Amino acid sequence: MRILPAWAWLIAFAFSGMVQAEDESGVSTASEEAAKEEMQVGVEKGARRNITLGAMFREEFQQQEGVTALKSGVLYKVEVTGKGKTPKLSDWIKVNYAGKHVDGRVFDKSKEGEPARMRVDRTVPGWQEVLPRMREGDKWEVVIPSHLGYGAKGTGAGNIGANETLVFSIELVEVEDPAKKAEAKSP
Repeated sequence: MRILPAWAWLIAFAFSGMVQAEDESGVSTASEEAAKEEMQVGVEKGARRNITLGAMFREEFQQQEGVTALKSGVLYKVEVTGKGKTPKLSDWIKVNYAGKHVDGRVFDKSKEGEPARMRVDRTVPGWQEVLPRMREGDKWEVVIPSHLGYGAKGTGAGNIGANETLVFSIELVEVEDPAKKAEAKSP
């Protein structure tokens, strides 16, 4: 049996409305064990459901005109074509983005008018697949299978579940020039 993070247990107890106490010896009660097993079954069902929903979404998305499929399973559609530089994995970039679940709910996005700054090789593997293909000014819709996102565990914060396919709108605003950055730091 897998061990769940503390937040998962808190959610399970909140939904069940049960607060279990340990007996004096510190051993879990039988009903607490049953609640833990029920929660585990729920998590596993959710993970299987996410696989199914992701596959259905990917199949539908792939039927759209202009969608490119990479060997890894990443799908993307170019919405706007830019003419600027293309980043390398070691580059720092600025992007406007919105990350969504396949049902359209947004789980993360850059601040309005303030592109997020990040290093390409410190993003999820799905982003590392597409960013080096993009040019400054490009805006793409990208569908990332779970194994190139957050995988079977999801995120610790719980906003991305196990085995979730993720959908991103990514606009590559700038590839930072390391030489200019070095010049700015020198006196």
